[in-house]
Amino acid sequence: DVQRGAYAAAGGQPGHAAAWEDQAVNEATGDFYRDTRATLEGAWVRPRHDGYMTFQQAASERILSGMTSRHQARQVVADLNRLFRESSPVQVSGAAGGGA
Repeated sequence: DVQRGAYAAAGGQPGHAAAWEDQAVNEATGDFYRDTRATLEGAWVRPRHDGYMTFQQAASERILSGMTSRHQARQVVADLNRLFRESSPVQVSGAAGGGA
């Protein structure tokens, strides 16, 4: 109740979903929370493991190579899955495209 009341009224950003759907909170913010919630629920956060940035660089290069050299999409996806598995400190199955 605090997040829907005094906290939001004082300009705080509520963290509870109930506050994001609260009529008074949304009236005070021009429906900011209600309008933003669908975006947040559909958002994807990139992996955070130590090898991810190296994977991202290698994957970008592989995609570019695949596109400019017109490689088969199946092989490019297999390579991306392999690169991702190799980047992760734990074994990951079923990466992009359903696994290699």
